Amino acid sequence: MRNDKLERLFDRMQEIVESPRNKANEQFWWPQPWYRDHWRGIPRKPIDGKVAFVVEPDNAFWHNVFGLDLRDYYSKAETHLEYQLRINDFKFEHFHDNTYYDGNLFIWFGVITELSFFEPPLIMFDNREGWLGEPPLIQTEEDIERLEMPDFYRSGFMSLIHEYYNRMQELVNGRFPVMFPIWARSPYCMAVHLRGMQNLLMDMILNPKLVHKLMRFTTDARKHWMAERAKFLGRPISPGHLFNDEVDFPTLSPQLYEEFVLPYEKELSRFEGGIIYWHSCGNTTGFLELIKQTPNVGMFHIGPWTDVKKASEVLGHLPLDVCIDPVKDMLESTPEQMKQKLRAIKDACLGTDFAVRNDAIQVVKSVDEDLLKIKEWISAAKQVLQD
Repeated sequence: MRNDKLERLFDRMQEIVESPRNKANEQFWWPQPWYRDHWRGIPRKPIDGKVAFVVEPDNAFWHNVFGLDLRDYYSKAETHLEYQLRINDFKFEHFHDNTYYDGNLFIWFGVITELSFFEPPLIMFDNREGWLGEPPLIQTEEDIERLEMPDFYRSGFMSLIHEYYNRMQELVNGRFPVMFPIWARSPYCMAVHLRGMQNLLMDMILNPKLVHKLMRFTTDARKHWMAERAKFLGRPISPGHLFNDEVDFPTLSPQLYEEFVLPYEKELSRFEGGIIYWHSCGNTTGFLELIKQTPNVGMFHIGPWTDVKKASEVLGHLPLDVCIDPVKDMLESTPEQMKQKLRAIKDACLGTDFAVRNDAIQVVKSVDEDLLKIKEWISAAKQVLQD
């Protein structure tokens, strides 16, 4: 049955993809599919001195803009598809940034996507991302022994992912590609949330054997799942992402990272043929020289609390994804303060391939007031990074 609302959104998406502005934005990025929400591109070298910048609100922002119930978004394929398209339309209309719309459609259930594969208690919300219930799944070392490799078709959200994949392809009817998700969370991220951060940090001192056993399992589980994905799609294993927000100083020391985290990340990079994107929103300044040891990283994320100049000195041979603090550096800043921050980033990254990202924006005052601040920031970014 024809869905007129979706057909109008498909037509609009096609207009956006083919628009001169979108074609101009394409030149800022290397071709690379992004398999989940919050689009990121790998930046090319600045063209004629113009540095790309991107605005990417959090899904909690879209709840306020559209009245979107995120429980529906994460349980109904039609809603997932409709609001992906509506969000793209809104962003293209209101944010004249350098986001590139390639027409690819994603399937993603938020930060708990991969954690769901181990069947922990989950809590879903109407206005923000889902999260884990209590207590942590791993209470004793024996609990690790009882963990099983995730079933690619049935564990956690996997049955829903397959349902979305089939249904969304039916709905788009060949007009746009529907991408099957990859495993983005790092082994350490998985271990932290399966065991609990405080427990795992204590284990590193009191029971390091348990930590290595759990890291071994989370690494092997990801390798198993990625191999199953490759078999399902009939393709080679894809290079992955390392979403590693739990790698943060001083929560974790460089010595602990080197002992308990780095070896498994190196192993994954070799297994997957590289890491497209290494990400942590935390302070990674003290880990930079260690992260540099991971082979075949495609892009490195510089979060708001990481020293931008130090990161560009150590990892500037990689494309850099430089993220501001959306509250301090935008919502609480004057236009001149926004420009000062952007100039400092530009100076620190001189000579590297980088883009600036205004990410994870949530509504603080009201949609209208915060939208005005976003547009102020976009104007500042154009003046500093492109004019």
